Amino acid sequence: MTSTIFLTVAIVATAIFLIQFIVSIFFGDIDTDVDVDADLGSILSFKGLTHFCIGMGWYMYISQGTDITSYAIGILVGLIFVLVLWYLYKKAWQLQKENKPEKLEALQGRECTIYAHDGERYVVQVAVNGALREMDVRSLEDRKYQTGDRTMIVKVESGIMYIQ
Repeated sequence: MTSTIFLTVAIVATAIFLIQFIVSIFFGDIDTDVDVDADLGSILSFKGLTHFCIGMGWYMYISQGTDITSYAIGILVGLIFVLVLWYLYKKAWQLQKENKPEKLEALQGRECTIYAHDGERYVVQVAVNGALREMDVRSLEDRKYQTGDRTMIVKVESGIMYIQ
């Protein structure tokens, strides 16, 4: 009797997990019970309960145990499933990188390399948001630069960057 109950719990929890997994793969993340900080709320969630039931249900069905030791090990296996879930969510959250664009004023004082020049206008390569970007600048003192020269952005005024 108890093995039938645990088999039912394991099958239902596994089915819920598979449905959530398929929906998240094909239709995006529509689940909202994942917390950013990975605190107690992300462990005690519907997904946490589902994973606990998967771990404990399958363990109890496979072991066919009815003594207190089997129940204790089943609870421990369920908790391990939940902790693995929490750890994976935490690592997946770290993989997401929010791109916050830098303002032009933040580039003041940053080193750049002359990429091309056209009269008074220069194109420089400068690190913006961790990536090398090409941007238009002007010379502050009408100094002439050659391709490959390294300089610094010293002034940003009215959306125009100046190098020195």
